[in-house]
Amino acid sequence: MGPIPCLKGCGFFGDPEQRNLCSRCYKDEIFACVKTSIENQINREKAMMMDVKVEPVVVPLPPIKTMKTTKRCESCKKKIGLMGFSCKCGGEFCSSHRLPEMHYCCIDFKGFGRNSIAKENPVVKADKILKI
Repeated sequence: MGPIPCLKGCGFFGDPEQRNLCSRCYKDEIFACVKTSIENQINREKAMMMDVKVEPVVVPLPPIKTMKTTKRCESCKKKIGLMGFSCKCGGEFCSSHRLPEMHYCCIDFKGFGRNSIAKENPVVKADKILKI
């Protein structure tokens, strides 16, 4: 047996290990086969992706660590620590500004005292005496 011509008819001799194709035609055929298999795989993956509905995933953010704020006097900004004095106006003050006159408190203490006494001590009136 002599050399076998290429099955594609390109003019070169074919090799029985390469299905009786020359090296160039064999390479082209392998490339075409690989290309079609890759296209088929891509089409299958696209079809699978079309079937699957992707819902957006909400990832919770890690909590932000905040530094503890130290208690400070609202008048002089001095650190007051554990023994701060709280006022009825809602502020925290140091020992030198704990009095309302020292930190210019906006609460009307006289009116506040009158209202608290009026709530605690209701007015007691006796019944009127009938005249005969």
